[in-house]
Amino acid sequence: MSSKKNIIRKSKPKKDIGNLNNKDFGCELDPNNNLCLTEDAEKGQKAYYKGSEMKYMDYMQEVSDRVTRNKNGKGAENLGFFSGVSFDKNGNIIKS
Repeated sequence: MSSKKNIIRKSKPKKDIGNLNNKDFGCELDPNNNLCLTEDAEKGQKAYYKGSEMKYMDYMQEVSDRVTRNKNGKGAENLGFFSGVSFDKNGNIIKS
């Protein structure tokens, strides 16, 4: 019996057809080229983030989020993280 481990492998995507950085239109939604969308004969399209395959709908959601952040002047790749809130005994937010 052989035991196989699930190994996540980064694959080399084919030519990117997502066109998230179009300088002719002044559009730069992926300045670090982390996202990639390629054609696939069986599935139609495959999406990648930093070389790892991701779900197509997750790719579309990320692109949509980047468009929204870019329109609001927050930068396409600037992500904010919520780490929680602490309160004092009176119910006031404690600032760190």
